[in-house]
Amino acid sequence: MTTIVATEERVKTFTDKMFRRLFFPSLLSALGLALGDIADALFVGIRIGKAGLATMSLVAPVYMVYNVLDVGIALGASIHYSRAMGKGNAKKGITVFSQMLMLAVAVSILIAALGFVLMPVILRGLGAGDPRGELWHYTKDYLQIMFLGTPLTFLYFLLYYCVRCDDAEKLASVGYLTGYLTDIAASALFVLGFKMDIRGAILATVLGKAVGVCIFLFHFTRKWAILRFRFAKPDFKLIFSVLKTGMSSSVGYVGQFAALLVVNNLLIRLGGESAMAQFNVVQNVSYVVLAIYSALGDTLQPLCSTFYTEHNRNAVRRVVGLAIRIGVIGGMVGAALCGVFAPSICRLFGLTGDSVTGGAWAVRIFCLSVIPAGLSLTWSACFQSIGREKLVFLIGQLRNFICLLIFALILSSFGLKWFWFAFFCAELCTIAFWAPVARMNQRTASDRVFSYLLDTNSSDIAELLDLSEAFCEENDANPKQMYCVTMCVEEVCQAIIENAFRQDGDEYIQLTLCFEKDGTVILHLRDNAVSFNPFDMKTGRDYEDEENLASLGIQMVKSKAKRFFYRRYAGFNTLTVEV
Repeated sequence: MTTIVATEERVKTFTDKMFRRLFFPSLLSALGLALGDIADALFVGIRIGKAGLATMSLVAPVYMVYNVLDVGIALGASIHYSRAMGKGNAKKGITVFSQMLMLAVAVSILIAALGFVLMPVILRGLGAGDPRGELWHYTKDYLQIMFLGTPLTFLYFLLYYCVRCDDAEKLASVGYLTGYLTDIAASALFVLGFKMDIRGAILATVLGKAVGVCIFLFHFTRKWAILRFRFAKPDFKLIFSVLKTGMSSSVGYVGQFAALLVVNNLLIRLGGESAMAQFNVVQNVSYVVLAIYSALGDTLQPLCSTFYTEHNRNAVRRVVGLAIRIGVIGGMVGAALCGVFAPSICRLFGLTGDSVTGGAWAVRIFCLSVIPAGLSLTWSACFQSIGREKLVFLIGQLRNFICLLIFALILSSFGLKWFWFAFFCAELCTIAFWAPVARMNQRTASDRVFSYLLDTNSSDIAELLDLSEAFCEENDANPKQMYCVTMCVEEVCQAIIENAFRQDGDEYIQLTLCFEKDGTVILHLRDNAVSFNPFDMKTGRDYEDEENLASLGIQMVKSKAKRFFYRRYAGFNTLTVEV
């Protein structure tokens, strides 16, 4: 049976605070990413005009290929790291990070080498035009520097995603934001100051990544940091498992790559450089209005992974609900502002004359797709974190490739003005497909989970022990397991109450007790006390001493448990005990 002894309001004590703690740094990081992407196009548009903006649109498919690999590796590593830490298995978490770090370095070097060798083929495939033309020249200059900086790009995303899952979301946000602010400042200096044109934009991007990586590396000097690198032989089974998780969403960029190639060719046919420039403005607007959903996804990823591992389905539902509400409100505000100021935005990017009118129309029509796109992105982050990779893959392929390509081909036949509705139609069609599929294949929660929220003012540990024992009996636990579970619950909770709580009336211990498929019993405890690790309590020979006597029970727990683990995460003490 599933037993839950806690009101929804009291459970919010943990979920809401953890959500806020991760969301605001993630939002700053997402805004930094959006501003960094915009800055390149903005300064290039001011300096070069339509040809520069067209170049930025042409190289977008290459970024799609990058994102399949660098984001796929980074996301997969962070999700599996969070799951391992949720189970209290720090050794596996470190192994996951180490394996994916080695993979990221090897893949990035290979991509850089192939990029230079296949440069003419890549330029022709992107549609850069005549090898003697201006567009070919600009695109080649951009890609050469981009390929040189490939290893930094892969390290940047991997370190960001993993460091933030190691209870260092503030440092991760600082590194991410500083990297993109460096990109913006350097882009202005190189493009407008030194007049380096397109080369200055990508050089600034690479420099920003280097600065971010240096800041992320600071995390490894902290004594309390769990994340670290350990060299080992490649574990291909583990690598495949991590890539399967990470690429369930990032592989959508492959379809987006193909769709963008078709879209670029359609736009060149419909309106030439002017249409391509308008498309670049739309892309940059999307970076801003969808930034909130990137932040929400980055917030949900570690939280849903952790709660799902703990079998805390109520917490998963709570944080997803918070994300949806924030996303709908934030998306509506962002889309409305971009729609109102669409002409000014187009002029800001260097568009003039009729291009401003066409660009404003494109921006306003695109803004209709913001809310449906946000819903798909938010649910994708949740599905990916709880292991529903096939559903994430379906959503990505529908919205970035299949639906987008179909509507782009159909609507382009009616002219450029109708083409811009392709994004809105694709997003609606995507939701119409994946929502029923998600409900039909909804996973049922485990029926061998017991949850209890201990209020130190009104709850009784004796009641918790009785309920825990009854739960063990109902699940046919053997006498040794039953004894270990009740002893662990009593001793750990008592140690936390006596040593960490301030007795101020707002202190809780959340217990989740679950039977795994192999018969193992795992206890997950989370409390809102000051930083305190019961497993660090020392035992002396004089048991009449109150401190030594209190720690004796914890020593018994350590001797009977198969594995125990403590960490301070998202502002709370988190303990995992396996018996």
